[in-house]
Amino acid sequence: MRIGVISDTHDQIEGIKKAVALFTGENVDLVVHCGDIVSPFTLQFYRGLKCPMKVLFGNNTGDLLRHLAYRKEFELENIEFITVPFMALPMGGRTIGIYHGDVPEITEALIHSKMFDCVFSGHSHIAKIEEYEEILHVNPGTLLNRYKEGMSEKPTVSIYETMSNRAQLVYVE
Repeated sequence: MRIGVISDTHDQIEGIKKAVALFTGENVDLVVHCGDIVSPFTLQFYRGLKCPMKVLFGNNTGDLLRHLAYRKEFELENIEFITVPFMALPMGGRTIGIYHGDVPEITEALIHSKMFDCVFSGHSHIAKIEEYEEILHVNPGTLLNRYKEGMSEKPTVSIYETMSNRAQLVYVE
């Protein structure tokens, strides 16, 4: 199975549209949003997804009730909101831990617990894929364009393959 991983979209409408097109073009089976979707009105830009999407809220939640209302209004039955801060997802023969990442010690504990084949997290806005003793950690980064300490960071998402337990970062341009 192929899983699109996205996080910290922070109302970046053009980035959301491009990420949806990318995930659709890559024929992902599921999209996981690791949190900070923020404004409920942005849900309408996920309409083009041809697969289910699971959404954690993160620490920039927006209005939870409006998220649910807009999901219904925009007829986005493929979107499932996860209202707890952590989720274990069995998928394609793997177990994936999903957490927004706003407490780094929790992210580290999930990785080092060895209960998961892969851990998805976000929050830091820094895209990375790292392996710790055969446990893969995927942070897809953010859809924000930002400039920090002389380095330009482009908007990114990830695509994770359950069969190989590998992921790749993809620039959203």
